[in-house]
Amino acid sequence: MPTPLVSIITPTYNHEPFIRACLDSVLSQTYSNWEQIIVDDGSTDRTVAVASSYQDPRLRVVRQPHQGPFELAKTYNHALRIAKGELIAILEGDDYWPETKLTTLVPSFSDPRVVLAYGEASDVDCTGKPQPVKGYTTRLRKKLSSSTLSNRPVGNATRHMLLAEGRSLVSPSSVILRRDALEQIGGFQQVPYLPLTDYPTFLELSLLGTFYYSPSIMGFRRRHEHSITINHAQIIFDKASDFTRHFLSEHSKQISLSASENQTLEENWKQCQDKLHFGEGRTLLLRKRWAEARAHFQTASNSKRPSVRLAALAGVLFSWIHMDIEPLMVLGGRSSLR
Repeated sequence: MPTPLVSIITPTYNHEPFIRACLDSVLSQTYSNWEQIIVDDGSTDRTVAVASSYQDPRLRVVRQPHQGPFELAKTYNHALRIAKGELIAILEGDDYWPETKLTTLVPSFSDPRVVLAYGEASDVDCTGKPQPVKGYTTRLRKKLSSSTLSNRPVGNATRHMLLAEGRSLVSPSSVILRRDALEQIGGFQQVPYLPLTDYPTFLELSLLGTFYYSPSIMGFRRRHEHSITINHAQIIFDKASDFTRHFLSEHSKQISLSASENQTLEENWKQCQDKLHFGEGRTLLLRKRWAEARAHFQTASNSKRPSVRLAALAGVLFSWIHMDIEPLMVLGGRSSLR
């Protein structure tokens, strides 16, 4: 059986507390034909020193002046130009993998139609402790058809990915991409003012070929208060929804929506605003910005989802007594951001 080279792209920025777990998880892979390109975005801590202390020749550390999260696609494409593999995997410096990640997913690319392989992702806290309860997107995937999960026929997953919840169909920590397909769309996609590249890139790929889905955990996604998604949640939401509309306009011949479908899409994005406001309030409590947090929780308390309403009301209470809500989140089976 052929063993294609997998190039693992690992962007890092001040990941000193996490980078060792990240690299160790790659070194522990049961599949050995890989290279890891660690692109450090001007870290001010010991991230580079820790990464450089590894002697395995398959690890390569590349340093660049700080570009920031809004230039993330440029960082990824810089690594892509260096990469030698026919398969490209993503592993950010604060995440890590199970040891069978590559062994499980790489064989799926023997099917030439597959452009992307992925699996489940488990949320973990700062210490690496897994979240006791399954995340919302994991529970949602259980309800999706196999044709949506595998994007068969091509474009089947696209419609789901256009929804607000669909942004998370494919978790970056769990994914492997076919390089030829990635290059066909021009590499990792850069959307102005959007501090991520995964959603627009995976959405473009969904119109090129099929997916392979494994129900097993293929990545551990670390939740902490300094992560990009936590710190830029509102702008990610706004710019991702703008991109979705632009994507539909650009690909109207390949995927067309009826007036009712367009209305459903718009309503779906609006409804997800409440969950976003809860997340914003949660982060602001950690920073002791009590009044700002309270305003977000009050907005979230109008959610149609009972669980969001209840949690938001608790957030309002915690904002008045000047406490963060993390102990309550842990009691509810969620990972703490602290």
